[in-house]
Amino acid sequence: MSNVVLFDTSVYISYIRRKEHSVLVDRATESGRVVLSSVVAMELYAGARSPAEKRLLDQFVESMKILSAYETPGEDDWARGGILVERYTRFRGNVQVRDHFRDILVVLAAVNRSAVLVSSDAHVVNWGNLLKRQGITLRLKIL
Repeated sequence: MSNVVLFDTSVYISYIRRKEHSVLVDRATESGRVVLSSVVAMELYAGARSPAEKRLLDQFVESMKILSAYETPGEDDWARGGILVERYTRFRGNVQVRDHFRDILVVLAAVNRSAVLVSSDAHVVNWGNLLKRQGITLRLKIL
């Protein structure tokens, strides 16, 4: 089983703003076990508070690309995401795609890389449960 970790945006924000989860993030990063989702990178760029933060993010993203640890949604991930939303709607009621597609793409990035998704957002469990019904395992750690 892979020991690769994909942190979602909520974990990075807690880490950057409040130094939460620093032992976990630092250890995984220093050991080269981190994969960065391009969707997470987009959300981090959108929330950058200064040119200095943006430059640090530039460096991080570039280093992840150099290490081939940068996961971008593939063409099939978009359709798989739509199927997940359809199934969620069928089993649990209506959901707005715009409110969940980024989370779904991050979940699929973790699945594609056989990584453990580390999140502080308990709602991603729902997507993992729907994937399980399709025979796909999401390895998940909720903080």
